[in-house]
Amino acid sequence: MTSVPYPRPPHRMSTRDAGFLYLERPQSPLHIGCVAVLDGPLPADRLVRHIESRLPRMRRYAQRAVGVPLDAGHPTWEDDPRFDVRRHLHRWSLPAPGGEAELAEAVGHLLTLPLERSRPLWDMHLLEGLAGGGCALLQRVHHCMVDGMAGAQLLEALLDDSPRVPERPAPLEAPPSPLPSAPESLARAVGSSVARGVRRSLGTLGVLTRPAAAREAVGRLRAAAFAALRLATDEVPILPWNGPIGPDRSLAFTRLPMEGVRRIRRARGGTVNDVVLSVVAGGLQRLLASVGVPTRGLELTALVPVSLRPPGEAANLGNRISAMLVPLAVDVESEGARLQATRAITEQLKQRSDWVGIDALLALLDELPPALVAGAGRRLRVGRLANLVTTNVPGPRETRWLCGARVEGLRPLVPIVDGIGLGIAIFSYDGWLEIGINADAASVPDPEKLQRGIESAFASLDAMA
Repeated sequence: MTSVPYPRPPHRMSTRDAGFLYLERPQSPLHIGCVAVLDGPLPADRLVRHIESRLPRMRRYAQRAVGVPLDAGHPTWEDDPRFDVRRHLHRWSLPAPGGEAELAEAVGHLLTLPLERSRPLWDMHLLEGLAGGGCALLQRVHHCMVDGMAGAQLLEALLDDSPRVPERPAPLEAPPSPLPSAPESLARAVGSSVARGVRRSLGTLGVLTRPAAAREAVGRLRAAAFAALRLATDEVPILPWNGPIGPDRSLAFTRLPMEGVRRIRRARGGTVNDVVLSVVAGGLQRLLASVGVPTRGLELTALVPVSLRPPGEAANLGNRISAMLVPLAVDVESEGARLQATRAITEQLKQRSDWVGIDALLALLDELPPALVAGAGRRLRVGRLANLVTTNVPGPRETRWLCGARVEGLRPLVPIVDGIGLGIAIFSYDGWLEIGINADAASVPDPEKLQRGIESAFASLDAMA
């Protein structure tokens, strides 16, 4: 008698995770990127063995997102019966001389390619031929799998804190469960929907018997409604990159010394994040001035993700984020005055806690039928929420290695969408703030201007410290 693997229980995507699948468009794939720059070669076979040995810590990376017929439920994570790490690793040779320009162009092209829905939603691209004998590894992971904090944990699982770590054989695992048939998937979704309805009914009864809980629930709904109203009615100025985006990307990278950022904070007050936002605003002010956009009186807004993960859940996958709309002080000429204005803005935002209302609004989506959420997500345009996306995620404080090669830099990349054709990702690593600029190539053909603007704004502030 032939034994068959006992099927693991399905893991249904949360509404927030599934939303990134529904919002994806052909010209705007929604995967997060990170480029690890290494000081030496990285043999592909050794990298495959290395990933295989770490995979048990990252079970989701061997699972596919499987849709439910009629959108009766959000997609579920199911074991990929054909999973092979080699199908997720690709090798490329950079054109000579293998400098920053060649690396940025190659990564920009690869960033626009969609991840195949018929396999787990991640891949890696080994870019060989960097000047000086090094290489780079581009990692792409779909946003439905991770947010920025969870993506940083993936890096921690892959990287080592020593150059000499013995290779470990891949542990034996139970065979993958078979993919569910369409009728099975539909039946599970219907059963899950019924169970959620029962839980909601019991929760409502519980609230009605506890007046304090009822008042708290009303307060959350009121905050969510207020946040929704502000998002729908706030006027966002139209900048060159706030329109439909095309299929091409332009990238630029820079880095700022963390010690310099702390020195500015000690001398001028505020937080590290205040300094970062002020420097980004200074870079944007210089970019806009270079293309003839007046900044006096301009109220530019950044969409800034806010992590809602408790410290003990940092390693969990999925998305546990809300967002804040943060005005950036681009209408100030002096860098000292810009930092002072930024501090005042962030203090006001802390008092308002807008992200709480937005989080409650997102939580309400969990109560809607999945088919309704999926249909709305596939038609929704998010372009008028903000002018750009800015993320700031903490990474390893010490040097890391990958297969014996030293990781010289970890360059982050955040996706862009129609209407928000500029993203600035910031990631701390080994004493540096690594900054990755991702832009629509048609509307921001020279992101180096923003790169140099950020560097200039930082240098000006550092000179005052």
